[in-house]
Formats: sequence, C-alpha cells, structure tokens
Amino acid sequence: MNPIGGHTGGLSPDAVQTAVDAIMYEEYSREQQPAYLSANDGFFFNQGPTVGRAFIWDEDGNVGNFEETGEQAEIQNTDSRAGNQTTKLSRKWTKQVPISDEAFRADLHGKREKLGKQIGDRARQSQDSNTILDTYGDAFAEAVHSTPDAEPLASNSHVTIQGTTVDNLETGSLTPDNLWTATVSLANQRAQDADAGSHVFEGLVVPFTLYRTAKEVLNSTLIPNSAENNLNVFDTDYGFVALKASIFLGSTYNGAANANTSYHLISRNHMIQRKVFYGLTTTLIRPEQTANDTYAIRAKFHETAFPGSWTGYVGSNGSV
Repeated sequence: MNPIGGHTGGLSPDAVQTAVDAIMYEEYSREQQPAYLSANDGFFFNQGPTVGRAFIWDEDGNVGNFEETGEQAEIQNTDSRAGNQTTKLSRKWTKQVPISDEAFRADLHGKREKLGKQIGDRARQSQDSNTILDTYGDAFAEAVHSTPDAEPLASNSHVTIQGTTVDNLETGSLTPDNLWTATVSLANQRAQDADAGSHVFEGLVVPFTLYRTAKEVLNSTLIPNSAENNLNVFDTDYGFVALKASIFLGSTYNGAANANTSYHLISRNHMIQRKVFYGLTTTLIRPEQTANDTYAIRAKFHETAFPGSWTGYVGSNGSV
C-alpha cells in the first residue's frame, strides 16, 4: 500500500518519511501568484553558503578607473582593499509537529499528507518572508540590518570607502516620471572607488498591491495615465527589466512606514545577500525515541539575509 495511505501493522517509517518529503517539497516548490518574489531567486538575492554559523562580510573597495601613464613612467598600484567589515549570523528556524502513534498509523483523513503540504507551504513562506523583510522590507528603517556603513539600505548619507557621499533614497509614488528619476539615480551612482558604478536598471521589486501599477508603468506602449501619445521609454528601451512582487512587503505583513507605496530598483551587480548554512531538512521522530510514544515530523533550515552594501540599489519610499 502507498505509505501515505492508511496502514495497520506493516507501517514502514522510512517509506512514510520518503512519501511525506515528496509531498512537502512539491508544495514547497508550488508556483505562486504572478511575479512572486522567492527567497530562492538568484537575481534578486545573491545566493551562497556560509562556512559555519558566522558570516564575515565586507565591502569591496574596487580597483578604480585606469590612469594615463607616460612613456617609461612607473605604473602605480591601486589599493583595492575592502572596508567596513561586519559579521552576520545565520539563524536556525524550526517546526516540529507531534502525532500520536495511533493517529499516525491510522492516517485518518489523510493526516500525513496534509501535514506534509502544510510544512512545505510554511517552510517556503517562512524563508520568503524572512529574506524579503530583512532586506527590501527593511530598506528604509534598518530595524534588522544596516549596510556595512551603518546606514539603512536606502539612505541619503551613504559614504564610499573613498569618502564620497552617495544618495540612493528617492521619494514620490510609482509613476513613469518618478521611476525615471530613480533610474537616472541608479545610473549615476558611484562605486566604492568613487568612480562610475556601471549600474543599469534591471530589476524592480514592489509590494503586491503595487504590482498592477508597476506592470502598467513598465509595459504600456504609451506613457500610462497621460493624454499625450509619447512613447513609454520603459517599454521601448527597458523591456529586459524583471518585475517581482511580494505580499510580505505590503502593510499586512510589513510594519514599516510607507509599506504599500515603496519600490526598489536594482542592477545586476547589487549586493543584497542570502547566505545558507543548511537548507530545508526533515526528520521523522519515531515513538521509540520519545517518552509518550508519539511520532513527530521535524523540519528546519539555517540561513540569513542582509544588504551587503548599498551599491547597485536605489529605493523610493513612495511618499509624496
């Protein structure tokens, strides 16, 4: 008999765990609403492992532009040492659900399958909400993480390693004009060596409540909400921009001010990080391992997310 279905005496815990895991990971990977921002997205979050629980991070000083050098003149070395070193700690997240031996064996109403689906869904939601809220959701307040220069991700007071002030904080609701202002700000943003940062607007993150507006601003053939027949530059020249939305950025789940109106621009060389010590794992605890003769499904993961730097990012709080 299928180990997810009802059993009597011939229960195989190993087979049950295999079946529950399959259901759990299927639910974990289930497609969500359009443009859903996932913690596993490799463009909007730089993915990587941690070596141990502590992750040491610093900002790269960059090598700077080339210098004109005369004939037989000495070529100067460039100090590209990193600065603003900080340590981030990976955090463990767990869930354990006990089931009596009798209920586990009888599997009334498909309880084991339901638990597998619920755990898979909640693992995905937990990873997504933690990762999103600790980075884009915290961009204007630094309630969880600041950038290594001790500023919020979006700030008018960032300082490069060379000492130049950088402003990557914009205001204004999501309109074609305001998005263009933010696009220009990203293009003009200096790198850590104070030279041009080579940033191209390639990704837009919004709360799900702004998804329709963002889609219209990016993809309308003509400038939306305008009586003029001007072409929309985002449709004609920026068709490569990836748009992602998240319910976790809206005010239902995000207590930050202007949660429903803020939006975030990134280039491909942004520094928003997700570092994983270990991914989602499950264990089936058996009755002989417990004092009260119960089974339990245990699931856990260990990771962290943080803004590694402000470079390649511009945020608008959407305030008018």
